[in-house]
Amino acid sequence: MKMVRIVQMADTHLGYRARRGTISKWAIQNYSRPYEQELYDTFLKVMEDVSKIKDLDFLVHCGDMFHHPFLYNSYPPPEPARRTFKEGLEIFFRNTNNQVPLIYIEGNHGIFRGYEYTPFESHIKEQEFPNLHYFKERNLITAIKEKKPLELDFPTKKTRFYLFPYFEFKGFEIYQQQYDNWIETQRPPKGDGYLNIAIAHGSAGDDTLHNKVNSDDLGYDYVALGHEHGLKMLSKNHFYSGSLLPLNFKEVLEKQGYLIVDINPKTKSLNIEKVFTDELLQRTFTIITIKVYPNQSSIDLRNKIINELDCYVNDNGFDSKTAARLKINFSGEITFEKNWQINEMMSSIRRDCFSETEKYNILQLLWKILDISEDLEDDISAGRIQDYILEKPDAEFKTFVNEKLNEEQSNFDVDKLAQIGMRALKKALRNIEREKEV
Repeated sequence: MKMVRIVQMADTHLGYRARRGTISKWAIQNYSRPYEQELYDTFLKVMEDVSKIKDLDFLVHCGDMFHHPFLYNSYPPPEPARRTFKEGLEIFFRNTNNQVPLIYIEGNHGIFRGYEYTPFESHIKEQEFPNLHYFKERNLITAIKEKKPLELDFPTKKTRFYLFPYFEFKGFEIYQQQYDNWIETQRPPKGDGYLNIAIAHGSAGDDTLHNKVNSDDLGYDYVALGHEHGLKMLSKNHFYSGSLLPLNFKEVLEKQGYLIVDINPKTKSLNIEKVFTDELLQRTFTIITIKVYPNQSSIDLRNKIINELDCYVNDNGFDSKTAARLKINFSGEITFEKNWQINEMMSSIRRDCFSETEKYNILQLLWKILDISEDLEDDISAGRIQDYILEKPDAEFKTFVNEKLNEEQSNFDVDKLAQIGMRALKKALRNIEREKEV
């Protein structure tokens, strides 16, 4: 019996730009920034390679085709991202003679929140790609309201896909109970001879993947997942394919790529081939650790840093395709004064590196100060000072809100306002922490 062959990919993040701590030199003048261009090149190569896989039945993309827009950022994908996306579609459908469906679900990136359309609709003509099937948040909400499954059937291949676009339960609390009830409509019927495959964007780690999808409760033959950027297996038939390249220093510790999934329609047994596209990366992502001592002189510390950066001196200067992305972790007993000293020194060194593009082959230079002074009860450490900025943030914020309402003689619910305010602050802090790693 012929196997059903699926390629699973996700989190391509076309249009992603490493902004923080980066050089302003562009790979192609007025077109794209260096790392952004590498993502485009990799995406087009993958679309070319995938389109030539023998006996391919389906290509599924598990969300986050684009990096923008997302959350409260309403900027559309940059023009190079839109152009690359369309070119990738043209490559895939041309090489497969329009016979292989491409199925896409929205992730948390690349969607216009609150709008009825997506970049798929605003920047390509649907009739150009009749075998492109995409499902957005609005389709999901409509399915919940109508209490109908969100599915896509291919009778000739006896294969059915159940779609789970990204859904942030915390952002749609009014739908949470309805979602719990609706998800039972996504349970496949038994004994009809179909392969039942779920495509979902979300993670149990941030409560964006329903526990019935995360587990084997619904009885799918395979679950293709997007959102987490590392290629990995969650269970015998739940897989994240990851992104195509690492986007930040956290992701360097993971593997990225896509999956070729063969499913036996009769036994439902799987054969998974992992294709690691992170091996296409020409530049280095390097984390350097430098030990700092309390009485260390500024000259000694600067020399240590420069010695590490000398490895990235290139006779040909800056090369947009190979320039390194570097992060320096400073560790040791770091007083508040030493913290300021390191930040000032690194800002100066980064300016020097980026102004000498004929010398340094460095695209990005970040640093992080890892302070162990808290364990030593050093009250002047940077970490210790940050700890005492707000000792009891929830209570102190409520007091602040109460004082402001009294001043304005308002009758709003103090507890409710404090709760909403703290939720917003905590969310902002989480976003700041994530930005530090990019």
